[in-house]
Amino acid sequence: MKNLVLTLALGLAAAGCATQDRSGIRDPDDFRLMAERTTIDSARPHGDVARCFEARAALLPMSSFTAEEGRTIYRLRGFGFTFEEIHFEETPTGSRVTILMAPNLNAKWRRDFARDRAAPLEACAASNR
Repeated sequence: MKNLVLTLALGLAAAGCATQDRSGIRDPDDFRLMAERTTIDSARPHGDVARCFEARAALLPMSSFTAEEGRTIYRLRGFGFTFEEIHFEETPTGSRVTILMAPNLNAKWRRDFARDRAAPLEACAASNR
């Protein structure tokens, strides 16, 4: 019973935080159209950069990775909204990493992203290992 109450309390708190700021974009196709984009080119293969990022970044619980032929996609989607995506794609000279972020994320989210995910991503893209 104690676990059920704790689970419900955490769920309500998370849902309240998610809806309070109105962050993210509900429709995944709209997200890709409206998202702010940043690109990073790397001499490293896309799979190496993606694996390094997954190992080094501070990822949130609803993060997922999908591997496809020639690319890997990191996605942070929860409560029916997409917040962040990172596309790791193969190029003739290595890889291109495209960061997509919902335009309505607050300053704290952006600071946390810069520290917890962008900095490790940049290190992984530049690294020779």
